[in-house]
Amino acid sequence: MKKLFTIVTIIVLFSVSLFAVEKKQLIFYCGITMVKPMTEIAKIIEKKHNVKISISQGGSKDLLDSLIFSKKGDLFLPGSESYLINNKNQNLFDMQKLIGYNKAAIFVQKGNPKNITVLDDLFKTNTNTMLCDDQAGSIGRESKKILVAFNGEEYYYDLFDRAISIGTDSRNLNKSLKDKTIDATINWKSTAFFPENINFIDVIDIDEKYAKPKKLVIARLAFSENKDIANDFIEFTASKEGQEIMRNYGF
Repeated sequence: MKKLFTIVTIIVLFSVSLFAVEKKQLIFYCGITMVKPMTEIAKIIEKKHNVKISISQGGSKDLLDSLIFSKKGDLFLPGSESYLINNKNQNLFDMQKLIGYNKAAIFVQKGNPKNITVLDDLFKTNTNTMLCDDQAGSIGRESKKILVAFNGEEYYYDLFDRAISIGTDSRNLNKSLKDKTIDATINWKSTAFFPENINFIDVIDIDEKYAKPKKLVIARLAFSENKDIANDFIEFTASKEGQEIMRNYGF
């Protein structure tokens, strides 16, 4: 009887192992700013299709370089639609959909101790400012557009040179603000309302003349091996239920 039990146990374990190997896996390249709502949606899609969705998060430029190099993966959600538009001739994406908007704002320490109210206040001699590298993250590219539109390219490079540190992505900027190593930065507004940030950061809106709402567009990769599931992920995100999840995270 003991021998029979052992044999049955081996068969069951082998079957479970085989099932795990055969389970489909999707790779989702997601900009850091959108990771929280996308993780919540991924769990719903995983359960629905009995799949595993691996989220690769980082700066939009790094993610783009990674998917171009590997030619593997299923979905891409950059912090700015420009990463899709500027690379459309590479035939990397075969489906795209608008799923929301984000907007940049000035971020300051809770209580705004340096009394920052407008972009020019970032130049105050007693203000330690940090900007994101425009070649690394989408917020870096957006910050440059805002500052150039506000007062010209020389103005942007002057502030860039004055910054005490250069960041790589939105998470990096927020951490420096929370650690109080900086007084102010420009970041995607939605990230200030994440649970880990809301008690440490205040938001100063920037005139929409300079900081326009930015489209968030999710794309299915042309070389995806799971096109139907990737498509369902996109459609769910754009649905009423998916949009409610997005709103819960400030989008």
